[in-house]
Amino acid sequence: MLKTTIIFSLFLIFNSFAQDIPYNKGIHQQQLEKYNALGNANANYYEQITKPTIKTPNEKSTCNLNKVVYGWHPYWVGSAYQNYDWDLLSHFSFFSYEVNASTGEANTTHGWASSSSVDAALASGNTKVTLTATLFSGHSTFFNSLTAQQTLIDNLIALVQSRGAHGVNIDFEGLPSSYKTDFGNFMANLCNQMHTAIPGSEVSTVLYAVDWNNVFDFSLMEPEVDQYIIMGYAYYYQGSSGTGPCDPLYHYGSNYNYTLSKSITYYLNKGCPANKLILGLPYYGYEWPTTSLSLPGSTTGSGNARTFKQIKNNSSNNYTAANFQHDQDSYTNIYIYDDGGPKQCFVAESEGFEKRLSHVLNSGIGGIGIWALGYDDGYNDCWNAIESYLTDCYEDSCSGSIHDFGGPTKDYYNNEDYIWTVSPPNATYINVDFTLFDVEANYDYLYIYDGADTTASQIPGSPFTGTNGPGSFATTTGSITFRFYSDVATTTPGFLADYSCYISGASLEEFTATTIYPNPTNDLLHIKGNGIEKIELFNQEGKCLLVNVYAPSSEIILFSLKSFSEGIYFIKTTNNMGCSVKKIIKN
Repeated sequence: MLKTTIIFSLFLIFNSFAQDIPYNKGIHQQQLEKYNALGNANANYYEQITKPTIKTPNEKSTCNLNKVVYGWHPYWVGSAYQNYDWDLLSHFSFFSYEVNASTGEANTTHGWASSSSVDAALASGNTKVTLTATLFSGHSTFFNSLTAQQTLIDNLIALVQSRGAHGVNIDFEGLPSSYKTDFGNFMANLCNQMHTAIPGSEVSTVLYAVDWNNVFDFSLMEPEVDQYIIMGYAYYYQGSSGTGPCDPLYHYGSNYNYTLSKSITYYLNKGCPANKLILGLPYYGYEWPTTSLSLPGSTTGSGNARTFKQIKNNSSNNYTAANFQHDQDSYTNIYIYDDGGPKQCFVAESEGFEKRLSHVLNSGIGGIGIWALGYDDGYNDCWNAIESYLTDCYEDSCSGSIHDFGGPTKDYYNNEDYIWTVSPPNATYINVDFTLFDVEANYDYLYIYDGADTTASQIPGSPFTGTNGPGSFATTTGSITFRFYSDVATTTPGFLADYSCYISGASLEEFTATTIYPNPTNDLLHIKGNGIEKIELFNQEGKCLLVNVYAPSSEIILFSLKSFSEGIYFIKTTNNMGCSVKKIIKN
């Protein structure tokens, strides 16, 4: 009865304040308006005046995408398309057809008909090419005119056919709740006509990071729409009064807890099919002027977007190790510095991007979107991560950490129901150590299966609830599967565990004969084992940071962590019998 009362009370509170939230311009609109205002707002112009940054080319990937990678190509990035890894890009969307709300005609298409970027995408052979249609205002005018709607549909079909392309993306932002039904019906109508006119074509639409006005009705759009792309950015935006991550994976701070993880859960519970839900990620971060260098910061002015390329180039010399901090819950890097006054820049770089891709896998959704292609021009970090995580070459790490979807130290969310598996290649069994377990007793549950899916036997005690957690245990197989379920109200800190796998025929006793001390350490580790041949250092995401190879030795080996930041790492030692993985704390 208490549970029912709480839910009903929350419903009343929400509805008593329900109203259309004022629209703040999103990054798509901001940057479109910025470059339109410069004049020469055409892809052909920018393709002629720009050159792609010279970079070390990636070899053609031998891995095959098994997730959607949907990238927007804004007309102003010009020739940056020459650095795209087409074999790792499932969808290329030219940005954009600007909709005239009164007529449905295009105010401009920014050179769609002749852009070399579209030619290159079509010539790639494996990337689907789409055209984005944008409408940021005039919604009442557009949705009150069936003629304007039909004109837009006719034009989009004709433009896609004229290029031999594959579909469209609808980017209508700032929709009031009063047009929820009109938008859903428009999307279904567009899809039906596009699919009929161009067999095999695809139609997608954007979803807002936070659906303040509850404007997306999946019962109207399903099953016609092919992809739904969350614009997973600007949780903290240019006008925020406080600094924070543009795209927090999990909680940041203690007050505002809208995150990528929460957005995924929200849309799945609204009825969006998991295989069609795409998580859009920013290839940029925000830099704000602030009152001080302290975190969290209070802003003194609007933030400016800083692209991956700008941060990697570091021409300002602000994005250095000396100015660097890492937030472990949002998985975001932070640069704090004085540049004519205190400033703070938040961005998810390589490791944070990889963690977001890992979450896409664990949540079982359809893939990622990119705003925007070309913003990493000259750097392979993101392409390499996509190849490692979103293709058939993906392998689970032999060691790492497991936590709920609220992050390592914060509460999980309501209405979660996720299944994910850890199955490192060639593992004989996996050792798991839960260091935290606290879920709502008798309402929220963690199920643990000793195998590669939920048909395997559960470990003793599963499912776990309350504070009666799994503790430490070893699996009997080389795979372990988790299912976490939370109900509609009340959340708690969740769970946190470390794991390591054991490979080959050696016994657990032989592996754990390796001794590593002191632990924690601020510099040197003393490592002693039986004939150690290799030592590898991994971070919490399973990324290898350092490899040292030795002649087989039983002597004490000194291994320095001096150059690494504080945090949790894993040391993997290998000899002729197999390998051992141990958790190390650097302080």
